[in-house]
Amino acid sequence: MMRNWIGALLGSISLFVAPPAFAAEPGLLVDTGWLSAHLHDANLRIVDMVTEAEAYQKAHLPGAVYLNVNDARVGVPAGGFRLPTEDEAARLLGALGIGPDTRVVIYDDAGGLHAARLFFTLDVFGHAKASLLDGGIQAWQRTKFPFTTEIPRIARTDYRPRLRAELVASAEWVRDRLNDPAIALVDARTPAEYAGKDVRAKRGGHIPGAVNIDWRENLRPDGTFKPADELRRMYVAKAVTPDKTAVTYCQTHHRAAHSYFVLRLLGYPRVVGYDRSWIEWGNRDDLPIAQ
Repeated sequence: MMRNWIGALLGSISLFVAPPAFAAEPGLLVDTGWLSAHLHDANLRIVDMVTEAEAYQKAHLPGAVYLNVNDARVGVPAGGFRLPTEDEAARLLGALGIGPDTRVVIYDDAGGLHAARLFFTLDVFGHAKASLLDGGIQAWQRTKFPFTTEIPRIARTDYRPRLRAELVASAEWVRDRLNDPAIALVDARTPAEYAGKDVRAKRGGHIPGAVNIDWRENLRPDGTFKPADELRRMYVAKAVTPDKTAVTYCQTHHRAAHSYFVLRLLGYPRVVGYDRSWIEWGNRDDLPIAQ
């Protein structure tokens, strides 16, 4: 019966999702061939987000500027991170030389984990021209395209992005919609965290009604994204369908940003990030949990 239910559900959403791979959002994911052919585009900004700055200094893609993942988010004294304010976002984008018409391509050495966090920040602030390099720096290495040690000189821009508040959920927003069938909560943490066996806050467990799809399930073994049809089936099998508002969270919305990116990549029309995630929810006694 489960197979029949999933098959019926897949059929019921055919009107929402275009069959061709990633056709709903062309440009959110680029491959090494595309990037190599566009390295010298005047409106291109490549952002290197490899884990260690020393690795960037030793070798990076031509024209790439470096950004640590913690510069794409702001630490919170209570633990975890939050999105930048509009002023903080303006300083961040200005320092990277990003303007409203800049095509931003982001890569890392972590399967898109760090890059997706910057994508989330850019998306929330309305910068539509943002992409991830599929497979990151490892894919560039495999294709034997050139690296450089030259640090580009970037002219600061004056870009005033505007926050799209509807793309960010607070704990109260989530709490008030726990029984709403139009909401699909996606927990991107490990199964052990989800079950409350790996406790990384005052309390362990998950938000009631959330389904667990570990962010690593979005990737092939080589760190590239799985095909669109496979990703779509994986989310639909957990009742995360395009007719719902999908809400992503993890511990600090680092891993969840990866899931947010995938759902945007698949063309889901309503994707929201619970930015403060479990580091907030698990530490607040007034919020319900499940295990």
